Order: sequence, then structure tokens, then C-alpha cells
Amino acid sequence: MLDPSLIERAFGPARAALYDDQFAPIGAIKDLIHLMVRVQFAQLPDNAHILVVGAGTGAEVRVLAPLFPGWRFTLVDPAPAMLAIARRHAEAEGFADRCEFHVGYLDSAPAVEHDAALSVLVSHFLADARERQDYFEHIAERLVVGGLLFNADLSAAPEDPAYESVMELWLRMLEHAGPIDRDAYRGIFGRVVAAHGPSQVQRIIEAAGFVDTANCLQIAAIRGWTARRG
Repeated sequence: MLDPSLIERAFGPARAALYDDQFAPIGAIKDLIHLMVRVQFAQLPDNAHILVVGAGTGAEVRVLAPLFPGWRFTLVDPAPAMLAIARRHAEAEGFADRCEFHVGYLDSAPAVEHDAALSVLVSHFLADARERQDYFEHIAERLVVGGLLFNADLSAAPEDPAYESVMELWLRMLEHAGPIDRDAYRGIFGRVVAAHGPSQVQRIIEAAGFVDTANCLQIAAIRGWTARRG
């Protein structure tokens, strides 16, 4: 579970109001993630029910809802300010009637079976491997057998020989969005952000009950995985 003070600092009302524009200069990263999701999820039925964990301001739903007008969405996020913005977007863009909004953590969300689940830049906030596996187990419990998962996270392990090269590239990427404190950012790995390499993340996902797991995407320190519930 995330530290409540972290949620307030990173995703409270003041930050939530700026969140949609904060990373606009590197928005192509989200565009690529959304393209991957669209391609993976295109096989779902016309009436699919999608679980969006750590939904934030609803970026993924804003892409998918107009493309798949029969889909329904469950948006889960522990930050009320972020989810309030997601609701406003859904109302303004005409798909709120297909959305359920749950303020809280996944383990408190209704155990309704979904056809697919999305988790974008969420589970890396769980630095403990057991807690991270619990997170994916909660997702698996809310999917039909064979249900699809798309997961994207920061994934970098300091013991990996490529760590310094990948981290340097990622820091330079972030600097396109604005100035950062490089030393402070490096210091969050293993403390605020999990220092789990790609192979460890894949093992965690598989241990939670997923199969056909594939590391399908890399953008510097961001990795993406597709999988389905076994």
C-alpha cells in the first residue's frame, strides 16, 4: 500500500490539476503505450469490461472509450483528486455512463470479473516484491480466465550491467519535460520506486497467476508486459 503522504504530495489536488499537462513534452511515450494497449485489446468482445488500476486522470479510458463504444470501464485509484478529474473528463466527453469510479485500493474494489486489465506506471510504487505480487494477484482475481493484462512500469535494477546507460537515457528523457534533481531521482529507486529489473517483474507477474507473459515494450527505463490470466 502506498504511503498516504506520497499520494498527497504526488497526486493531491494541487498536482492533480497539473497532471495532464505535466509530461506533455514526452507525451509520445503515453501514445506508444496506448497503441500497444489498443492492439492487444482489439481481440476483446464488443461488450468487454475493462479494469483500469491506478486510473489517475483517466488517460487510457479517454483513448479507448471512443474507439470501443460498447466497452465498460472500472477505474480504481487511491487519489480522490485524480479520480475526480477522470470523472470530469468522462462526463465532458460523453462516456461517464460506461464508467464506475472506485476511490481506494484494488483490494477494496468489488470482485467483479473483467475481460482485461490495465496497469500503467502503477506497480513500480510497490518496492516490496511480495506486496507487488499481491497487487497482481488482486488483478488476476478480478479477471475472467484468459483475461488480458497490459502492464507498464519503470523497471531498472542497479545490479544490471545496463542500468547506468538506461538510467542516463531516462533522465535525459525526463529533462525534456522540465528540470529535475538527478540525484534525488536516482535515490528513489529501491525506496519509493521498486528496483526490480525486467526479469524479476516478469517473475512477479507470473507468480500472481498470469501466463504467456511477454516483455513487449521498452522506452528507456519504462518496460511493458502483455499477459493473460491462467
